[in-house]
Amino acid sequence: MKFFKQNIKDVLIEPAHGGSGSRQLLVTPDKLTSPYFGAFTKGFLDVGKTFDWHSHTDFDEIYIVLKGQGKFYCDNEVVNYNVGDIITIPADTKHKIEALGNENNEYYFFRIKCK
Repeated sequence: MKFFKQNIKDVLIEPAHGGSGSRQLLVTPDKLTSPYFGAFTKGFLDVGKTFDWHSHTDFDEIYIVLKGQGKFYCDNEVVNYNVGDIITIPADTKHKIEALGNENNEYYFFRIKCK
Protein backbone atom coordinates (compact mmCIF):
# COMPACT_ATOMS: atom_id res chain seq x y z
CA MET A 1 0.00 0.00 0.00
CA LYS A 2 1.25 3.43 -0.88
CA PHE A 3 0.72 6.55 1.23
CA PHE A 4 -2.21 8.84 0.48
CA LYS A 5 -2.20 12.66 0.63
CA GLN A 6 -5.15 15.02 0.58
CA ASN A 7 -6.03 18.45 1.91
CA ILE A 8 -8.86 18.85 4.42
CA LYS A 9 -10.26 21.71 2.32
CA ASP A 10 -10.84 19.23 -0.52
CA VAL A 11 -12.85 16.73 1.53
CA LEU A 12 -16.60 17.05 0.97
CA ILE A 13 -18.86 17.93 3.89
CA GLU A 14 -21.85 15.59 4.08
CA PRO A 15 -24.91 15.31 6.34
CA ALA A 16 -24.47 13.25 9.52
CA HIS A 17 -26.86 11.72 12.04
CA GLY A 18 -29.95 12.26 9.93
CA GLY A 19 -29.00 15.80 8.99
CA SER A 20 -28.72 17.26 12.51
CA GLY A 21 -25.05 17.95 11.83
CA SER A 22 -22.44 17.30 9.19
CA ARG A 23 -19.06 15.65 8.80
CA GLN A 24 -15.98 15.27 6.67
CA LEU A 25 -14.81 11.69 6.33
CA LEU A 26 -11.07 12.42 6.46
CA VAL A 27 -9.58 8.92 6.54
CA THR A 28 -11.31 5.65 5.67
CA PRO A 29 -10.14 2.07 6.40
CA ASP A 30 -9.07 1.52 2.79
CA LYS A 31 -6.26 4.06 3.29
CA LEU A 32 -4.55 2.04 6.06
CA THR A 33 -3.56 -1.56 6.72
CA SER A 34 -4.70 -1.82 10.35
CA PRO A 35 -7.68 -4.15 10.88
CA TYR A 36 -8.66 -2.03 13.90
CA PHE A 37 -9.09 1.35 12.26
CA GLY A 38 -12.70 2.42 11.68
CA ALA A 39 -12.71 6.07 10.65
CA PHE A 40 -11.30 9.53 11.28
CA THR A 41 -13.85 12.30 10.75
CA LYS A 42 -14.35 15.96 11.45
CA GLY A 43 -17.82 16.72 12.77
CA PHE A 44 -19.79 19.96 12.73
CA LEU A 45 -22.80 20.73 14.90
CA ASP A 46 -24.62 24.07 14.97
CA VAL A 47 -25.56 25.63 18.31
CA GLY A 48 -28.83 24.17 19.54
CA LYS A 49 -28.48 20.99 17.46
CA THR A 50 -27.84 17.45 18.70
CA PHE A 51 -26.17 14.31 17.43
CA ASP A 52 -29.04 12.31 18.93
CA TRP A 53 -28.83 9.04 20.88
CA HIS A 54 -26.79 6.42 19.05
CA SER A 55 -24.09 3.83 19.61
CA HIS A 56 -21.31 2.37 17.49
CA THR A 57 -21.49 -1.40 17.27
CA ASP A 58 -18.04 -2.94 17.79
CA PHE A 59 -16.27 0.46 17.65
CA ASP A 60 -14.74 2.47 20.47
CA GLU A 61 -14.91 6.19 19.77
CA ILE A 62 -12.72 9.10 20.79
CA TYR A 63 -13.70 12.66 20.19
CA ILE A 64 -11.80 15.87 20.65
CA VAL A 65 -13.58 19.20 20.91
CA LEU A 66 -11.98 21.70 18.51
CA LYS A 67 -14.51 24.53 18.75
CA GLY A 68 -17.56 25.32 20.88
CA GLN A 69 -19.07 23.89 24.02
CA GLY A 70 -21.98 21.74 25.00
CA LYS A 71 -23.19 18.69 26.85
CA PHE A 72 -22.24 15.05 26.38
CA TYR A 73 -24.79 12.44 27.45
CA CYS A 74 -23.81 8.82 28.10
CA ASP A 75 -26.45 6.47 29.47
CA ASN A 76 -27.67 8.35 32.60
CA GLU A 77 -24.67 10.68 32.95
CA VAL A 78 -24.27 14.22 31.60
CA VAL A 79 -21.06 16.28 31.47
CA ASN A 80 -20.27 19.68 30.01
CA TYR A 81 -17.54 19.86 27.37
CA ASN A 82 -15.34 22.69 26.15
CA VAL A 83 -12.56 23.24 23.62
CA GLY A 84 -9.69 20.82 24.20
CA ASP A 85 -11.75 18.17 25.98
CA ILE A 86 -11.22 14.55 24.95
CA ILE A 87 -14.06 12.10 25.49
CA THR A 88 -13.74 8.35 25.08
CA ILE A 89 -16.77 6.15 24.52
CA PRO A 90 -16.65 2.35 24.73
CA ALA A 91 -18.24 0.37 21.92
CA ASP A 92 -21.98 -0.27 22.05
CA THR A 93 -22.56 2.60 24.53
CA LYS A 94 -25.55 4.89 23.89
CA HIS A 95 -24.57 8.54 23.81
CA LYS A 96 -25.52 11.92 22.36
CA ILE A 97 -23.84 15.31 21.89
CA GLU A 98 -25.60 18.66 22.26
CA ALA A 99 -24.01 21.89 20.98
CA LEU A 100 -24.56 24.90 23.24
CA GLY A 101 -22.96 28.31 23.72
CA ASN A 102 -22.39 31.04 21.16
CA GLU A 103 -20.47 29.31 18.37
CA ASN A 104 -20.98 26.25 16.23
CA ASN A 105 -19.14 23.17 17.42
CA GLU A 106 -16.38 21.23 15.64
CA TYR A 107 -14.84 17.92 16.67
CA TYR A 108 -12.44 15.24 15.52
CA PHE A 109 -13.83 11.70 15.84
CA PHE A 110 -11.75 8.52 15.78
CA ARG A 111 -13.34 5.07 15.60
CA ILE A 112 -11.38 1.98 16.54
CA LYS A 113 -12.60 -1.60 16.07
CA CYS A 114 -12.59 -3.59 19.26
CA LYS A 115 -14.01 -6.94 18.10
